[in-house]
Amino acid sequence: MKMKLADQMTAMLPLTPTGTAGALVIRAPVIIAALREYFEMLWGRATPLRPERATAPAGRLTPAQQAVLELMAEGLNDGAIARRAGLSITTVRRHIAAIMTRLGVCRRFAAGAAAQRKDGSARSR
Repeated sequence: MKMKLADQMTAMLPLTPTGTAGALVIRAPVIIAALREYFEMLWGRATPLRPERATAPAGRLTPAQQAVLELMAEGLNDGAIARRAGLSITTVRRHIAAIMTRLGVCRRFAAGAAAQRKDGSARSR
């Protein structure tokens, strides 16, 4: 099922799985917040269509994750990273979670520091 969020105040849900029979317009902020949370939870559990592109050798970031990490290092927030990288905020957040997991850190700032350490050790070899 798809959901279109126009802004924080308006969402549209299709009446049928194909969306050809019309849509339900929702303007209640509480319902929109609940739907957003539900869809974010589903997105977090989603399996990529092409997992071979989403994976990288152990210890290495994918090119998309590397690009997101570089934008994080510039101090950009998720929305700014999404705009600059041409990604959705949800995708940016998934990349950030994967980066933090791969680097073994629990804070965004630590991800940049860990990446810098790994990059520095790779150059010194």
